Amino acid sequence: MTQPAPSPRAVTQMTLKPAALRLLREIARRDAGDGVVFASAPCGRWRLDGTTYVVADRAFHPLDAAGYVDVGNGRIDLVRVTRAGRAHLATMDGRSAA
Repeated sequence: MTQPAPSPRAVTQMTLKPAALRLLREIARRDAGDGVVFASAPCGRWRLDGTTYVVADRAFHPLDAAGYVDVGNGRIDLVRVTRAGRAHLATMDGRSAA
């Protein structure tokens, strides 16, 4: 049995859960090109350095898989938003304005 090939639009558009989308927005807002620091917090969470914003580890996975953020080695490297991540946010902002 054959399956129809997904349309190119379906491949490039990714639906993010609210927690992952908020994480992407927080990183993009604070990353001026140098990246941002996340410190380990209890119960599999990460705290954005200098803030009270805490996020579950699993919120990073879809962003990393889609190429929206660069998490380095995931422990000590800075987290950076990528061009694809900024483009996704621009697309989301464009949809909400329409």
